[in-house]
Amino acid sequence: MVPEKKVKLESTELAWLCEQVALVQKSGIPLPEGIDLLAESADLPRQASVLHGLSREMRQMLPLSEAMENLDAFPPYLIRMTKIGEMSGNLDDVMTNLADFYARDAELRKKVRSALIYPSVLLLMMLGVIILLVARVLPVFSEILASFGGSMPGFSQGLLSFGTFVSRQSFWLLPLLIALVTALVLWLRRSIRGRRLVDQARLKLPVLGPLYKRIYTSRFSISLSYLLRSGIDLDTALTMTEAVMDNTLVSEKIAACRQKIRKGSDTFTALQETELFPRLFIRMLSLGNRTGEMDAVMQKISRAYESEVDSRLSRLTGIVEPLLVVILSLIVGAILLTVMLPLVEIMASIG
Repeated sequence: MVPEKKVKLESTELAWLCEQVALVQKSGIPLPEGIDLLAESADLPRQASVLHGLSREMRQMLPLSEAMENLDAFPPYLIRMTKIGEMSGNLDDVMTNLADFYARDAELRKKVRSALIYPSVLLLMMLGVIILLVARVLPVFSEILASFGGSMPGFSQGLLSFGTFVSRQSFWLLPLLIALVTALVLWLRRSIRGRRLVDQARLKLPVLGPLYKRIYTSRFSISLSYLLRSGIDLDTALTMTEAVMDNTLVSEKIAACRQKIRKGSDTFTALQETELFPRLFIRMLSLGNRTGEMDAVMQKISRAYESEVDSRLSRLTGIVEPLLVVILSLIVGAILLTVMLPLVEIMASIG
């Protein structure tokens, strides 16, 4: 049955599906029958649900691309490429290319996610240690200082007051904090303004901006490479590439570039004016166009930028991890030092 709720397959699932469809096509099994077999062998319920929906649609004598479009579970790029494969009679080759595309896209997303998760976890641990220090350790030092007739410095006293307030009001502060964080995440992910803010941050932030530009360059290259190899004209290829950029601002800049090309601007000048791609990238595309091998050049460029992104992610992780440890050490050391110094002075005066 068709899924009752919308199911959006992830890149890894799309890669698996495209690979399986390519195998079905090459084996000579009728596609509707092959989709039925795939649905029966699917491990995940969401995959089985989508495949059963595809099978149901195809029993009505619909082509695969229309069945995908009716389910609303597949990205527009995949649907259009599938339609091109059906029209050209090369669906197996197109599906093989799509499987490679989504597998590489999934690997790239996995690397970015892995590089960002550890620093995020470390940052949360830092906050937890600071909260524990303020809420549990500082009160003990305050009592010790008070027993000796001393008092805590203003900075430490302020932290202690804050920690005491948080501890006493935690029964409503914690749910409020969770609600605010959840609302912020939902707003950033689901609202148009929130998504644009995230997309803008990806391009503008000092460290992440250059990294994400390389990611978009790699994705642009591999997508355009497959499209040009399939015999699609540049204008249509650019239109389809907009859908896989995963960034509204990048898609808008590519759309503006396409409009300039339609009005007679030089292709590579228009790409340069987007300020998305490095000059070396534009230069290599121009050379590939002159030799008539732009699709091959783009494939090599995408591989090169994937390697560069991997290298940048490794360097970023290698810098952020020790930096966060140093910051945590300085914060904890500063808090303890402001408390320990008065205690040392009192002990010295007693001695």
